[in-house]
Amino acid sequence: MNAHDIVVFLGPSLSIDQARRTLPARYLGPARCGDVLKARRLSPRVIAIVDGVFARTAAIWHKEILLALEDGIAVFGASSMGALRAAELVPFGMVGIGRIFEAYRDGVYTDDDEVALLHGPADSAYRGLSEAMVNIRSTVAHAVSSGVIRPESGERVIRCAKDTFYQERSLGAAIESAWRGDAHAEEASRFRRFIENGGYVNQKRLDALELLAYLRDSKTQPAAVPPVHRTSVIRKLHYQTTCRPFDAPDIDLPPEEHVVFEAGALGRIYPPLCRLAQLMAQVHALADGLPTIEARQKTRRWAATAGDLDVARQRFEERMGRIRMVVDDYARRHGRHKAERVQRRDMLDMGRIDDAYHRLRRARQPGAEISVYRRIATLWAIVDEQLERARVDLPVTLQFLSDEFRRKRGLELRADTLAWRRANDLDRRGYERLVAMDARLALVGAGSHAHSLGLRPRTDPTCWLLDAIRLVGLYARLKGRARIALASISGAHMAKKMKKAAKSGKTAKKSVAVKNLKAKKARSAKTAMASVRRRMD
Repeated sequence: MNAHDIVVFLGPSLSIDQARRTLPARYLGPARCGDVLKARRLSPRVIAIVDGVFARTAAIWHKEILLALEDGIAVFGASSMGALRAAELVPFGMVGIGRIFEAYRDGVYTDDDEVALLHGPADSAYRGLSEAMVNIRSTVAHAVSSGVIRPESGERVIRCAKDTFYQERSLGAAIESAWRGDAHAEEASRFRRFIENGGYVNQKRLDALELLAYLRDSKTQPAAVPPVHRTSVIRKLHYQTTCRPFDAPDIDLPPEEHVVFEAGALGRIYPPLCRLAQLMAQVHALADGLPTIEARQKTRRWAATAGDLDVARQRFEERMGRIRMVVDDYARRHGRHKAERVQRRDMLDMGRIDDAYHRLRRARQPGAEISVYRRIATLWAIVDEQLERARVDLPVTLQFLSDEFRRKRGLELRADTLAWRRANDLDRRGYERLVAMDARLALVGAGSHAHSLGLRPRTDPTCWLLDAIRLVGLYARLKGRARIALASISGAHMAKKMKKAAKSGKTAKKSVAVKNLKAKKARSAKTAMASVRRRMD
């Protein structure tokens, strides 16, 4: 098993540099809701969850782990969020490692805050800003077993720590609180010296290392799990994550994921590009039931600017072929001339909604923005027809929708609204059509009616945003941007490692290493660029 076969979500429990020395793998930051679904598109054989985010965003869903297990991916957990999820999903095939996992599995720990702590951002290497309760418990137990403090004193320290909010929790503060006004205060001093001399037990770090060593030394086999029921909720989450990049351009991500991440720098094109990706996923689902036709040649013409697809070409063409089948079926039923008129009307309406109407109307040459909106309009006509077939009514009155539409655009006065309508070449009927269209787009975009519409995107590990980028011919442009960004990240990473090596005295002549550090940093950027170019080509 090579490094690209293993994805590890890691944060404050263990530094990535230490982790790499134990196990070569793809290391990503702490996992959050949807990240396991995104990791599936990297085609790993193993996903290991150590750390996760839960306070400022939703935590990993159990069902996304079950989908990974169903794919035949072995999923492991330890130390922190991974231990929690493993204790809950052991009956379904997830594997837990370490003492923290065992404590949760056996009911010794029942509170989530046992592993919770406050930590810094990625550029601080997720440095811990508070201490986990499990580490405090392990350290106190070690001190009691070593005769440093009495058992009753240890219980007092644990009680003081447990009564503190997890983001403010520290062993030092618990010790100070536990011995405040106590006749045995010298016991606290003895405990502090014990910790300073290596008595602190970082159980989260130990469990993380145990997990990585296990993956390094054993042959992992995926568990056999029954098919996972696709609820509308998990389909909605999957549909959203397949139209989004990873949250950070981690150096271990494959080149195409860096291309997707760079799409966020496209400015005004990015939001409609994401909308196109969502509509592609939904129209792709509508191909079920249509007669299969040979659409590959048509697909190549429709996606003629797809760029360098490498080994993904066949699957890309298959997905585009299914979409092309639905588009052709719509044109056959309505007639191509009518379909083109509807496309033109919807394209301009989409532009009005996004304040891009004048650019679209005045454009002399078909650029990227025109290409995105034209394809959005083509697919939206199909989805909108599905809305009509399902008789999905808007939940509020047209007047309410109009008020919301005006509020978002700062059109407080009637005169402002009339001026806006004139600027966008809209009469009253056209304005009402536009307001209703905006509301239906919001319904579909939020996934609120996807199930009732039969818009059930497959839960295959596909990145529809990448497909949208290829479809409209932006792949080559974003690939160049990604190459430069990745070289910058790689150069910074190499410079950081050299600086760390110089500080720790790992070089044969420390003074020479420090003296030549600036020159090495300059060379590292060039080396990183060459490495990235080889990797992306």
